Amino acid sequence: MITRGDRVIAVVPRLRSHELNTNPNTMAIDPDVLASSVSAALAEGEMDALRIHEFELDGDEHDDEAIDKLHDSFHADFDTATAHISKTYGKPTRSESDSDDDAIPLCGLCRFAVWDTDEGRFFIAVSHEDRGTPILLMVGPAE
Repeated sequence: MITRGDRVIAVVPRLRSHELNTNPNTMAIDPDVLASSVSAALAEGEMDALRIHEFELDGDEHDDEAIDKLHDSFHADFDTATAHISKTYGKPTRSESDSDDDAIPLCGLCRFAVWDTDEGRFFIAVSHEDRGTPILLMVGPAE
């Protein structure tokens, strides 16, 4: 379960977290860590937080310009991660251009991609449910 205060942001089977990125301009993980996260999603049903941005200062969540920059940075990381995953698993079978996102157990999806493989289904997604809640870049098993 991912929470913000008393509020539940996402309920996940298990959550692994590698590096929580404090620099909004860089990718939080390397391709080897990403490959490990995808393997864990397929083999063990684990969801990984590849990158999380928590709003720590009161009022930061209301700075629209800063939030737009963070979203741009998360979307760039999503694109980079998707390109790395696609080298191994091919193009995603579904993406944010599709209307069906029920396979992803997160709220506030901004972007997502789902792959169907012989080993199972998995996703990568950027999620930001509401102001003040964390911005997430997650990989995990798709339903």
